[in-house]
Amino acid sequence: MQTAQKKCLLGLLMSVLGLLLLAGAFNLAAPKPVLAEPSTSLEITGDGVKTPVTLTLSQLQAMDQYQHVYSVINTWPTKKWYVGKGVKLRELLAKAGMLDTAKLIKFTAKDGYTVTLTVQQLFKDKRYYFPHFKTGGDGDGHTPGSPAGAEEVEPILGLVSVEGSNNPKYMNDMNSLLLMIGQRAVTEQTGNLFVKYINKIEVLTTEPEKWDAPQANPGSGVVPAGTMVTLSNAHNDDDKIYYTTDGSTPTLNSPMYNWIAKRWWSSRADVLGTINHPIGPINKETTIKAVTIGPGKLDSDVVTFTYQIAGTESATGTSTGTPKIIKLTIGQTGASVDGGLYTLDAAPYVNTQVERTLVPVRFVSEALGAGVDWNPETGQVTITDKGKEIILTPGSTSVLVNGQTTAIDCAPETLPPGRTFIPIRFVSETLGAKVDYNAETGEVTITK
Repeated sequence: MQTAQKKCLLGLLMSVLGLLLLAGAFNLAAPKPVLAEPSTSLEITGDGVKTPVTLTLSQLQAMDQYQHVYSVINTWPTKKWYVGKGVKLRELLAKAGMLDTAKLIKFTAKDGYTVTLTVQQLFKDKRYYFPHFKTGGDGDGHTPGSPAGAEEVEPILGLVSVEGSNNPKYMNDMNSLLLMIGQRAVTEQTGNLFVKYINKIEVLTTEPEKWDAPQANPGSGVVPAGTMVTLSNAHNDDDKIYYTTDGSTPTLNSPMYNWIAKRWWSSRADVLGTINHPIGPINKETTIKAVTIGPGKLDSDVVTFTYQIAGTESATGTSTGTPKIIKLTIGQTGASVDGGLYTLDAAPYVNTQVERTLVPVRFVSEALGAGVDWNPETGQVTITDKGKEIILTPGSTSVLVNGQTTAIDCAPETLPPGRTFIPIRFVSETLGAKVDYNAETGEVTITK
């Protein structure tokens, strides 16, 4: 019996030993993760410098060193301190002879990650350290802090730094070379720009693109009392939307709409609707102006969304005032209503067979103060305004105006992805508006 137990125990030990040896063999065969290491040199190149140059770590250490604390908000958003010591970027680029025609600065890390800023954003816009930006806890990155006591700071490549502390005694070279920049406003999210292990800077003369303008849902027009308005743009990430509701032009210091970047939406689903909260409720005539601002591109056009409450004088058009002026341009999505800029989701165009201009039905109708309904079964569009009803059918030149059939020379059209276009002159004039067309510029002006 004892012999059997010994044999069993011995077999068990042999099995365990075999498993350990097998695991060791797999461990030896498996590739080891490559740990990122600090950069030891920096290349400055691009068509925006006179003399490309490569600097060693020793040369960087021999340059004048600048040290400061930085206030930082990331796109989660949370607030953090950084403190760093390194070389001013403007002095680094001066070594390569940055040209006056330089427009973009592209930073590349050892792992291939890149960040681009415009020259305006990096060197011409003033950037600050905000010592009182931590209103609430670190996790309350969506709670605006105080701009009091702001100190202007230089953008640097940090040779030593520490994240999450403002105590310089904790600085080390683990993240070197680290891009470090200040905030242009106390709510600006710059955490995604603090790129570590940078080993290349490209100075480019390429003209920066412009960010896409924000969109609103619902768009401008007559809405029920209590309506909530959501804003969005192409990425909803580090392209931030700033807005106003007092008629002023939005800037970096205006309220931010998309505090939580889209990359975190699934992780923050429980608070997304309360932090990236809709604007409203809309209970009176309201004007929302919005702009997209983000790194590496020019600010978008400022767009304006206006709302009237159903059943009020402003919605029914019984109030008096100056004429409303709507401007559109053939082939362009930019439009204006009383000087406020809008971005259409489809551009006006000309039906060349009959030389008639067609425009998106909802934008023009609602800009004129009319209501719009669409029947998905028949495709018919119904426009109502002060007791007048116009019913149009895509593809048909027969139109009902207050129940009476009228023939038009240009049928409405529906184009992908389901936008209905109407002949602008017929509809506008039926609604009591005047239409002027400039053949040289392609601009259409509607006055009511």
